Amino acid sequence: MPSELRIFVPVAIRAIMNNLVPRLETATGASVTQLVDLNPAIPERISAGEAYDIGLTNPPYAKGLIETGNAEAASHRAFGRVPLAIGRKEETAGSITKDVETIRGLFHEADSIAYTGAGTSGRTYLDVIGRLDLSTALLPKSLAMGGGEPVASVAAGQVELAVAPLTTVISTPGVVPAAILPEELGTHIDMSIFLSRTSRASAASALEFLTARELDDELAAAGVLRFELD
Repeated sequence: MPSELRIFVPVAIRAIMNNLVPRLETATGASVTQLVDLNPAIPERISAGEAYDIGLTNPPYAKGLIETGNAEAASHRAFGRVPLAIGRKEETAGSITKDVETIRGLFHEADSIAYTGAGTSGRTYLDVIGRLDLSTALLPKSLAMGGGEPVASVAAGQVELAVAPLTTVISTPGVVPAAILPEELGTHIDMSIFLSRTSRASAASALEFLTARELDDELAAAGVLRFELD
């Protein structure tokens, strides 16, 4: 029987990891079990003692796990940067804007806006509308939901807009990006990758595979850009 690799995967890159798993299993000779959750929940599960070999989450959480001895410091690397996006139903598709004033208008005109209440993207959305002085206008029509639910609600026609990682918007059938929040707003979601201090031998090979430059173009097409850790 092949060995098992347990990998914590943020909801935002679940679709990407699903595409990579067959090649990852070939490269490592191990079966892969994905432990999918929201970024803030991943360090909580690891700190609580859940067994894993590889983790992906936001860099501050990864650094915290290293400091508490729950992750291997030498293995910590950047994985990818995901822009925050606004998704709408495919039937209403138009050009994709990155202009802040156009994005303001998009928010104001919407009847309903869904976001992930307990996720990094949701916290980022609440922060940016505060900085843009839009909280008073937008919070009454903003709906906090669970992981993956905002874009699913847009696809089902229950909500007009979803604020979510670009990766999630791109990978959801029936939903397209209406806007990508520009770099100047600092709303991108960074994810780094690291090994458990008790990871299996094949985990190091998996780490090399997932951070290899050969994947850069494929990841970019799916909404993930490589970046450098601070």
